[in-house]
Amino acid sequence: MKKIISMLLIFSAFIITSCKKKIEIKENKPLINDTLKINFKKNYSTLFPPMILDATSSNIVNQIYDGLVKYNPKNLKIEPAIAKSWHKKNDTVYIFNIRNDVYFGKYKELNFEGEKLTMEDIMFTFQYLCTNTKYNKNFYSTMWKILGAKEYYLTHQSISKNFNIKGIKALNDTTLQITITDKNFPLLKILANPTTSIFSKKAYKKLKEKCYVGAGPYQIANVKNIKYSTGINDDLPKLMLKYNPYYYIKDKKGNTLPYFSYISISFIKYEKKELDLLSEGLLDIVFNVKNDNVIYFLDKNIKYVNTKNPKFILNKPCSEIEDFVNIYNSSILNFYSNNLFYLDFSIVKK
Repeated sequence: MKKIISMLLIFSAFIITSCKKKIEIKENKPLINDTLKINFKKNYSTLFPPMILDATSSNIVNQIYDGLVKYNPKNLKIEPAIAKSWHKKNDTVYIFNIRNDVYFGKYKELNFEGEKLTMEDIMFTFQYLCTNTKYNKNFYSTMWKILGAKEYYLTHQSISKNFNIKGIKALNDTTLQITITDKNFPLLKILANPTTSIFSKKAYKKLKEKCYVGAGPYQIANVKNIKYSTGINDDLPKLMLKYNPYYYIKDKKGNTLPYFSYISISFIKYEKKELDLLSEGLLDIVFNVKNDNVIYFLDKNIKYVNTKNPKFILNKPCSEIEDFVNIYNSSILNFYSNNLFYLDFSIVKK
């Protein structure tokens, strides 16, 4: 009898130890050990999705977070992201099947090394977006036509322990049901917007509205350089993004995204200076160049543009925009822009 009890204790100890052992996740490495160098003329004001009100913040957030779905930047079709698939139960009920292999970026300063995204993070994100806190800037552009969301928003000014909205239900750990009140409400487009990107509940508890932890293709490499500003003339330090080693999306050949190891983001306000840096190889892409400055660039670089093998490419951001062009190094591939100014650098390569 004593021998049996002893063996059971040893077995129990083994089970407890095994449960405590952290699961090791395979880290991926990008194909291109290089830095993509870009610039935004306007500053970013936040890296926290519910607070986004400007294009620069939106585009940076889009690199470090993912939502349930995402846009294809080439044609703006909705594609799977954290939700690997979805279907409509009827005109107003959507069922999303959530991936089981999504991990947040690696941040040693937060003791984040392989933190798995769970349904709890998804529900907490939507709870925040449905709460009438002064930091939530996007309720009426995102959640307001989800069943029960408006009633919740009008009665909750802070995050509560209980989140009970009829229109947002976790059916199990990998299945989410969202019910809308208007069958014409563009739910998928809303969920593809960076403002509804899923953030880490655990990171939010530590960082609050200064949260920068998402499960996108990149993560912040120099956290100490994060500096928010809405000022036009404020000079912000460069922001470095490093590939998320746990990123889950692969290309058609089975290569894990993103392709580039790093993205260097500067915040230079003067377009001519941007173009000079592009000419010198210190920037790879310049966005939305005004027509007058296109002439300035061509005066210096026409011999590198009007050739069979040009050094620089000029094209319109989209067919609807006549007054601006993008200019970028011809070695850059898979760079797409569109009328939503939705940028995805995970697929950019050279």
